[in-house]
Amino acid sequence: MDFAYDSSLASYELRLLQPLAVNHRVLRFGTRRVLRASKTPYTAISYTWGNEDASKIIYLDDRRFRVRPNLWSCLYYMAHAARNNGAWDFLWVDAICIDQTNDAERNSQVRLMDQTYRDAVCVSVWLGLVTLPEHIRSSTQIPIETVESDGFNWAESIVDLSNRPYWSRVWVIQEFLLGQN
Repeated sequence: MDFAYDSSLASYELRLLQPLAVNHRVLRFGTRRVLRASKTPYTAISYTWGNEDASKIIYLDDRRFRVRPNLWSCLYYMAHAARNNGAWDFLWVDAICIDQTNDAERNSQVRLMDQTYRDAVCVSVWLGLVTLPEHIRSSTQIPIETVESDGFNWAESIVDLSNRPYWSRVWVIQEFLLGQN
């Protein structure tokens, strides 16, 4: 069964994700409505939606929810980080935490996005997966969704990272500068 939002958020509420289970195939999250005034610690994700269709499945409250591949990869790593670092238990991601099919909720929550990012204990910027060498990319027919690499080199990757689509978005400065960390 597919996930359905229970009701619209009021302007004084947030919907957050709590990572429950993560592996290379399945991502499970619980959803929680909280009062903005409660100051529940969460990490806000700043990323690009991308142009692909929402073809990947995650589970929200044990119900299927479709996301775009870029967001699936982001959630995979963020769920791992949440389970391993313990600094926060919740994520806020606009594509999920705001009901994108509900115009009234979307408009209300978008007007408050500066507050949403400001109230986050951390804003995490997702630039996408590291670019793999051509010989690895051409050797597989399936899309690569996760990469485990101990050999990431910032100096070699800075040009690639600075040319990511993320930096072409005007409002990225608001998103990552408003966060506390």
